[in-house]
Amino acid sequence: MNSSSLDSVISQVEQALSQGAVDRAFELVAPLTPQRSHDARLASLWLTLLRMRPGREGLLQDVEQLLARFPDDSALQLSGCDALIRAAELPGPDVPASSEGPAARAVAVAERNLEQLSFEQRKQAAMGGYWLMNHANALRLAHRFSEAALSYTEALELDASNGDWWFNFGLLHKARGDFENGLAAAQRARELLGDRRGVLWNLALCATALGRGEVAVEAMRKLGFDARALDNQMPHVDDLPPVQVRVATRGSGHGFGGAELEQGVVFELLWVSPASPCHGVVQTPTFREASVDYGDLILWDGTPVGVAEHEGRPVPRFPVLSRLRAGTERRIRFIAVEKNAGEVEACARGLAEPARIFLQRARVEMLCPRCAAGDPQHQHAHVSAQPHRLVYGKLIVPGEVDLRQFRSEFDAHLRKHPNVQLVLPGLHEALGETKAAGKAHQLWRGLERSAQAS
Repeated sequence: MNSSSLDSVISQVEQALSQGAVDRAFELVAPLTPQRSHDARLASLWLTLLRMRPGREGLLQDVEQLLARFPDDSALQLSGCDALIRAAELPGPDVPASSEGPAARAVAVAERNLEQLSFEQRKQAAMGGYWLMNHANALRLAHRFSEAALSYTEALELDASNGDWWFNFGLLHKARGDFENGLAAAQRARELLGDRRGVLWNLALCATALGRGEVAVEAMRKLGFDARALDNQMPHVDDLPPVQVRVATRGSGHGFGGAELEQGVVFELLWVSPASPCHGVVQTPTFREASVDYGDLILWDGTPVGVAEHEGRPVPRFPVLSRLRAGTERRIRFIAVEKNAGEVEACARGLAEPARIFLQRARVEMLCPRCAAGDPQHQHAHVSAQPHRLVYGKLIVPGEVDLRQFRSEFDAHLRKHPNVQLVLPGLHEALGETKAAGKAHQLWRGLERSAQAS
């Protein structure tokens, strides 16, 4: 393609972008794919578009190909590194970093370019400073927080008046749970940038985590929320609808996940009753082990990682940042056997408040009747298997409830549901009944073994 033809394409792309038509811009450039590796202007244009669509398929391959083709073009290298960083931001701060993911690749690009700088170039904010910031952001997204802090600090020593750099430094503190320094960085960014939404969100988040209600409330009001500070110095906004949070979980030692799933990280979605746009109380328990659970007061990030529809309305999903206060509730896992579908659910509905039963998983299994009756750990002749349902869940008992009195009332409640058998090792453990807890653990394992063998 000659220079005038490329000028025409670039002009059309710029016009499309001025109208917000990013997809149209991609359509204009896509036919020129074979020429991208031979024309730096075209390569730079493609990388610019990828920065605008970081979720585009093939981004990693395209970036690496073009960066390898133009290793000495610093501006192009910077665009490619930024495209990788933006792609790394998409999953959310709670997703484990991959050694082959965009963050790790951005770290490599930044380090390669930093090594090529002379001593004088590295000390220039417009050159070394920007590469240090890309390096720091990539390290943060790769969860290499200590190394990221060094690069952020070095960059800010070159230009302490750059508000965007202070904002990014605040993102690192937030990711590390260092809310004191996160608040300081957000306040400095605000001094330099004004009331940008991202800056205000980080300020509100860090202030909420620190219990500085007035600071959080002022930022939330700037964001459009009718917030006020409570007597406990926490911000509060009335009548916010429930939201969901995403929390990373690991195997609990129970269930049918298998060894690989049991050891891996899986995300669960929990319902939360918000007290403000960024903190609230968890209203549903986790199935696996997690850093938060039912009744905990938690903080979540301001950028949703997804939106689902529930009962006709959109429900945003946010990544969990921190547990602010542990709930006092006892969360007791159980496995239950029911002969007919819905019997455990009926048992749960009839349980007197304030205790609650949450059902989390159910599946039909062919079980020997004696195994289903609670004797799978002893040798016996198995008779013809019959369909039973194994149900997993959690029993929630408020911390102020007398546990022995509750157990007596709970046993009476279970006698009204003879087709339901609940196995609760944790209840026996909480009551100090070591022998009964051991038997319950054996029964639990026996039911699962019987189900897997059937």
